[in-house]
Amino acid sequence: MLIQPVQSADLSDLSRLGRETFTHTFGHLYPAGDLSAYLDKAYAPPVLGEETQGKDQFWRLVRDNRGRAIAYIQAGPVGLPHPEADPQTQGEIKRLYVHREAQGSGLGKQLLELGLAFLKARYGDAPQWIGVWSENYRAQKLYEGYGFTRVGEYGFKVGGTTDLEFILRR
Repeated sequence: MLIQPVQSADLSDLSRLGRETFTHTFGHLYPAGDLSAYLDKAYAPPVLGEETQGKDQFWRLVRDNRGRAIAYIQAGPVGLPHPEADPQTQGEIKRLYVHREAQGSGLGKQLLELGLAFLKARYGDAPQWIGVWSENYRAQKLYEGYGFTRVGEYGFKVGGTTDLEFILRR
């Protein structure tokens, strides 16, 4: 496997992977039209291109031995709606997705460790944050193992649906 910073040549693969992993994880929660509109907005290559070029953003893409994009992570300034979250001094693991074919391989842990190391280097000992869907128990268990605890919740909107998300901090 190859873990590399996201480059402009990777945007179409990142878009495809983002759409697939989001749909696999959350697609059953939304009406088809709402899901499609969200994916078109959140995972459009131009949108990802702008996000990946931010100086304060950390993006890594994982390719398997055949060159297929199978996982990615994004970290950067905290953006979660919590009164103690300060984007000037604290960071967040914003997205961490592993294609279902690669789940259980330890890749999620490896990417999480890379993201946390980035946040530590950028923000020192400041709190680190992550948001997680309230019913993603596998991810919650992973984050708990890294010292994250639940400190709040919020609604994540996709069209007319609002998901309950937990805010975790360590």
